[in-house]
Amino acid sequence: MRAQVAAHPNTPADLLGQLAAEFPAEVLSNPALPLLRLAHPNLLKDWPDAALLALLKLPSAPDWLRYHAAKSSPVEVQVALATHPHLTPAEITQLAQHPAWLVRARIAARTDLTAELLDTLAHDPDYGVRLAVASRQDLPAQSVETLRRDPSRFVRQVLEQTQRARLTAFLLMLCLFPA
Repeated sequence: MRAQVAAHPNTPADLLGQLAAEFPAEVLSNPALPLLRLAHPNLLKDWPDAALLALLKLPSAPDWLRYHAAKSSPVEVQVALATHPHLTPAEITQLAQHPAWLVRARIAARTDLTAELLDTLAHDPDYGVRLAVASRQDLPAQSVETLRRDPSRFVRQVLEQTQRARLTAFLLMLCLFPA
């Protein structure tokens, strides 16, 4: 019944905000939502963070929602945004420069980064971001060399373990599927 209320076009905006955490797909598909956004440009600012987090978890989260999350939401929402599977290259670049290290670390963990952006993140001032980069098995050689000289021993250890696991996986594949 509550899901039907979330999808109903006569549901008030504040109630949609309350229902979005539990029924995000229904709220996004509500036919009145575009009109509510026009009538109330700051509509999402009045909604609870849990609603925005639930909406951002949907792969179908629209551009306007991601734009709002990037511009005016708490860090927790921006961390969730950084993990969204359909970010544009511009959104990724913007979030890679975010002041909160956790947002940059979530960007560093994405599989769709360019070698240039990985190298930039490998030089990040926060070791947590460099740690996220070091834990990737698909690092370009330039980033590997940068992280081998990292001032944090922990980052260097994670890089070594990740590179060793990558080599082990490669050798295993050679044994299982000889040429």
